[in-house]
Amino acid sequence: MDVIADSGADMSHDWMRYLLTRYEPTDAPQNRIVAFLRTMYGDKVLNAPMLKSTAISDAGLTKQTLYEVERSAFTRTTYDRAVESLNAVNDEIAQLIQKTWGR
Repeated sequence: MDVIADSGADMSHDWMRYLLTRYEPTDAPQNRIVAFLRTMYGDKVLNAPMLKSTAISDAGLTKQTLYEVERSAFTRTTYDRAVESLNAVNDEIAQLIQKTWGR
């Protein structure tokens, strides 16, 4: 990293964000913690949380991403909810990258 900084590159990390993972929207104590984190860190917390999902856990057991496993291995709603959450997180991160690159 020193080599990059010595060459004059911007080494600030103001583009970094916190990602809420294994989020359960129906868990009241967890929602209070999320509200606290959003109050403390504001826009440093990604808007899209990554939901807790058996589909993601099961995909990990086979060393695959959710995008690689067969949809038929899960109930349709479980798979669709997990993919929707994953896509929302990935889209938000992609937008941050584009913004950081000035695009």
